[in-house]
Amino acid sequence: MRAIFSGVLLIFSICFTIYGFKYQYLTHTGQMGAGFFPRWIGFLLILCTAISFWKDIRLVLKDKSIDIAFTKTMVSLVGITALFIILFPIIGALLTMILYVFFVLLLLNSKKLVTNIIVSLVFPLGTYLLLETWLHAGIPKGFLGF
Repeated sequence: MRAIFSGVLLIFSICFTIYGFKYQYLTHTGQMGAGFFPRWIGFLLILCTAISFWKDIRLVLKDKSIDIAFTKTMVSLVGITALFIILFPIIGALLTMILYVFFVLLLLNSKKLVTNIIVSLVFPLGTYLLLETWLHAGIPKGFLGF
């Protein structure tokens, strides 16, 4: 399952990089264009995910057993992420980010509930303030208005 996940991430990285080539690398004045960061981030993603995929394939070839706990965790993470994508425009960015981070942390680190609550409030609030207040990115408000 881990090798499949790494393979899917590698495919995503390749698609992300190809999509980055739709934008100009440099502007006509020689400054960084809209395609500068997507290309470099894409190349780094491809490199990192290819290394991870290669290591996971080698592990699968060595050990034929399947880790059931890891598989359950990965399927749960995919489900939580799918709900995040669906709920993001409906209930808004802030509430969706708080819920997403909380449930991911609860899944991965269920023994530290207080820490999970603090992290799931601080980081989404910081992200929201960064995007909405400082950058004026116009993220989805949802039906609650925030």
